[in-house]
This record gives sequence, C-alpha cells and structure tokens, in this order.
Amino acid sequence: MSKDTTITIAGKAYPVTLPDFATREDVAMAWHDAASKSDGPRLRRVAGAAIGLCTPVGRLAGASFDGSGLLLYGGKVYGWLRERGATIPAIVEAGGEVVVVCSEGLFAREAEVEARAGFSDPSGGDSIA
Repeated sequence: MSKDTTITIAGKAYPVTLPDFATREDVAMAWHDAASKSDGPRLRRVAGAAIGLCTPVGRLAGASFDGSGLLLYGGKVYGWLRERGATIPAIVEAGGEVVVVCSEGLFAREAEVEARAGFSDPSGGDSIA
C-alpha cells in the first residue's frame, strides 16, 4: 500500500490505513461473498465497514467495531455517509477501492503459486522403491 492512498467520498478525501490482518481478511471475504451473490444491501454495508475501518470515517460516524458485527458496523457508517450526501454508487466504489487495498497481500497471487509449485516436485522420479 502506498503511503498516500486516499479515497474521496462526499467531497472529502480521507487517508486509508490498514487494520489488522484478520479484519482485512474479514472485509475482503465479506465483500467477495456479497458481490458473488449480487446482494446489494449487504455489499453497501461491507463497503461502509471497509471505509469505516480503514479511514477516519468510522470514528467520525461514531461507530465502534469490536471484531464482530461487521455488517452492523458497516450499516452505521453507510447510514452516516448517506446522511451527508454520499450516493450509493460513490460508497460502493470507494468501499471497493478500500477492499482492494485490504486484500493486497492477503492471498497469494497466481504467479507466486506457480513459482512455489515446483518446491515439492520429486525431480529424481519415484522415491518409493
């Protein structure tokens, strides 16, 4: 992640900082799950959670996250943003940008998997005599 990563929503720019690994993983997996099911309301709340957990918006919205209730937390942030004029597409787009930043480094990329795939290759043939 670049030190200068920011998102702009409702006319304001916010710096993006990453939460702990498990929270980033939860956000990325919740996004994937909601997107794969085309669940718009859930996707909006995950976007709110991503924005709130990775920018000062969560604090400004008065939302608190204790490691559970990702959708409840995200709903509070989402509602706060909507009340300040943010559109649904803007929230989802900004949330998606944050999710990309969260997911970088969480999962091995295909090239990394291919590079490591040969480590167990028994190049000497069958080792069972």
